[in-house]
Amino acid sequence: MSRRDASHSVAAELRRYAWMSAAALMAIAVTVALTAHLVPIVLVCAEVLLVLVALSAFMRHIVRQALALDEQRQQLERQAADALTHARQKAQLAGLLDSALENAPVGFAFLDRDLRFLRVNERIAELHGLAPEDYIGATVGEIDDRIAGHVEPLLRSVLATGEPVLGAEFDHPTPGPGRTVRHIIASFYPIMTRDGELFAIGAVAADVTESRRLEAQLRQAQKMEAVGRLAGGIAHDFNNLLTVISSYAELLLVEAKAGEARDAIAEIRGATTRAAKLTRQLLAFSRRQALEPRVVNPNDVLRGVETLTRRLVLGNISVATHLSPDVPLVRVDPGQLEQVVMNLAINAADAMPEGGTLTIETGSAELGASASRDDPDVAPGEYATIIVRDTGTGMNAQTLAQIFEPFFTTKEPGRGTGLGLSTAYGIVKQSGGHVEVESEPGVGSAFTVYLPSVDASAE
Repeated sequence: MSRRDASHSVAAELRRYAWMSAAALMAIAVTVALTAHLVPIVLVCAEVLLVLVALSAFMRHIVRQALALDEQRQQLERQAADALTHARQKAQLAGLLDSALENAPVGFAFLDRDLRFLRVNERIAELHGLAPEDYIGATVGEIDDRIAGHVEPLLRSVLATGEPVLGAEFDHPTPGPGRTVRHIIASFYPIMTRDGELFAIGAVAADVTESRRLEAQLRQAQKMEAVGRLAGGIAHDFNNLLTVISSYAELLLVEAKAGEARDAIAEIRGATTRAAKLTRQLLAFSRRQALEPRVVNPNDVLRGVETLTRRLVLGNISVATHLSPDVPLVRVDPGQLEQVVMNLAINAADAMPEGGTLTIETGSAELGASASRDDPDVAPGEYATIIVRDTGTGMNAQTLAQIFEPFFTTKEPGRGTGLGLSTAYGIVKQSGGHVEVESEPGVGSAFTVYLPSVDASAE
């Protein structure tokens, strides 16, 4: 039985007892009046009856009030239960939002109208090497004045216009001794109340450094591929013309008599020979030359060119070689590999006009999936390495971006054709390897050649 039903039952019992008492008293009063003719007693009984009627009405009022209060109490309990459920749902939603912000792959931040941080997630905090709580109440300039000049004008624009600012790009130096520059894309948007009032600003920041690096590598690879195709096509056609010129020069030499004419024809033949050498270099860069690969130990190839290298490198330059006994076997054209090492060594010597140290060393390296992301032509696995290192002038980023392009050179006119490094690059690529360069102005350069290892027994 419900509480309401119980209250109705009590009220009915009270009314029943009140009317029963009133009827009994009335019956007594009538009997007494008829037998004793006592009028005062009848009057008293009538008063009692009136009191009982009034009491019954009063009890009904009390019961109605109790029922109303009980209904209000139950309603308050339902409202309290609903409010508690709503509060729990909001707390759960807030927890999910917190988790989403903390685990998001991009940075989130919220700032008030005074451009002070209300909250940031871990991705934002990592950019400055701080904890998220260190941001609360601080301005952008107080956190890092290096980016305040980029960010604060955009935040003020959102405050002034109420419109979002999307896709803002800027470079952000990371903290610590080994600072690197990260490329950031950020968007800023207003956070409005239901009444349309701007009360905060949201910020989303994404670190796109890695994707931009891969884009630059892809553009460079596409450019090198296009240049290689162009150089290869030109070299092939030009080589055909040189063959004709050289053949006619040979015929003329047979018929010509001694004298100036014969000497001039000999010069023509010599020029065609030198031009043919350039076309072979272009074909090597475009990976169209014929190779005769076989399984060799890189150390054996380097021992063969070490003496020649010492003779070619002039001036106050010392040559050191460090050949690892654990270098794996590779499948290359030995003559072409010699040309690669010689070209790199001569380039290193040219970078040390005041003297220095030229180091040639071999070793091995295990390349993982990250190497394939950097260069799609490189498969993960074990590689033999040949490193040519110098202590010369080094190169800046702009020079590094063009270092393997045909005819690109930083030497003065007459000291080089700009085909040495491009030839080495083409030979290594045609052999299934790749080349990495590390350089810093004033420190020197290191060219690392990676060649895929082979199983000698399988070969």
